[in-house]
Amino acid sequence: MTDKDIPGQRALKSVFRQMVDEDRVPHAMLIHGVEGGSGLALALYLVQTLICEDKRGGEPCGDCAECVRASSYAHPDIHYIFPVNGNKEVKKLEDRFSDSFMVEWREALKQNPYMPLTTWYQAIDIEKKSGFIGDAESTSLRRKLALKSFEGGYRVFVVWHADKMNASFANKILKNLEEPTAKTLFVLVTENPSRLLPTIISRVQIFQEDHLGEAELGRFIESKYGLSESDAMNVAFRAEGSLAQAIKELEHQEDPWLAEFRDWMRMAYSRDMSGLFKWSENMARRPRDSQRQFCNAALKVVDRCYRMGWMQVNIPLEGEDAKFFKDFSPFINTANVSGFLDLLEESAFHIERNVNEKTVWFDTSIQAIRLIHAGKKSAPTA
Repeated sequence: MTDKDIPGQRALKSVFRQMVDEDRVPHAMLIHGVEGGSGLALALYLVQTLICEDKRGGEPCGDCAECVRASSYAHPDIHYIFPVNGNKEVKKLEDRFSDSFMVEWREALKQNPYMPLTTWYQAIDIEKKSGFIGDAESTSLRRKLALKSFEGGYRVFVVWHADKMNASFANKILKNLEEPTAKTLFVLVTENPSRLLPTIISRVQIFQEDHLGEAELGRFIESKYGLSESDAMNVAFRAEGSLAQAIKELEHQEDPWLAEFRDWMRMAYSRDMSGLFKWSENMARRPRDSQRQFCNAALKVVDRCYRMGWMQVNIPLEGEDAKFFKDFSPFINTANVSGFLDLLEESAFHIERNVNEKTVWFDTSIQAIRLIHAGKKSAPTA
């Protein structure tokens, strides 16, 4: 992972290079990533910069033995910890730790080092479950910490989505943050640092990923994927600065949440109570991670519809997406946009706090009926 592989983030990458050059890398770091951003890629960049044997202008060379092994995610002194769960191959609870999924991890990173959590869950076939970093991972970490560095340099532990740590693992890693071992570095990556123990937050140095501008994302897409400048900017504009969303579109992957939202709104518009009840049951069966992701995706759809319909912002869209936003955006206006945003945020809040999901979604659906018809009354085409 080199500078050119990460769009934007110039200031943060410069800070990382300077820390390595001056040999003052803190023993515990937390990269506060943004949704759909490059938090994991930034961690990989930092680690490769740290271990490279032949840096050029502070940048990892990409050619030395250390860089080659780091780029293949097979360096013996770089350890990865990430959320997992049981699947058809890994059934025992004591086997549910990162090393059991290392083959899938390496392949997933080679394909997309900016992957969102849902992509990882798909890669290990646990889409209907929530991943976690748990007791088995604690045992694995204890075993690795007892070993010496293979190369005699740094040992690095990259903890991706650190907010998925359970209490057992959180307390284990906290002890190591409180009593650091020489040449041992922990890099935590999370989009939700508020879910970490306050004692962990107090012992890490936090680095904030910047939100990516559409112009920077467009230039990155143009360079990496060989698109024309106008096509690259259109993709960046539709992705609204989300690197993950842009890559998903470039790889011709559909957004499952848009289809889900579209079906939900159609039932709300037609006051299909039976359909909404079944929809609520199906949504409630999903893992809480997926339900929260739907809330976040729906918030973005509502925001985009409001900007397109009421503020008349032109967002270049294609195919079925273009038809949906053209038809639906007039119904999101000043009469209901605040209500929809509040409703979805409240739903996410209740799901986060383990309120009965079926009740949450059916109540949300009933309120959505009222909101969509309030928007219908105020729509220019009504």
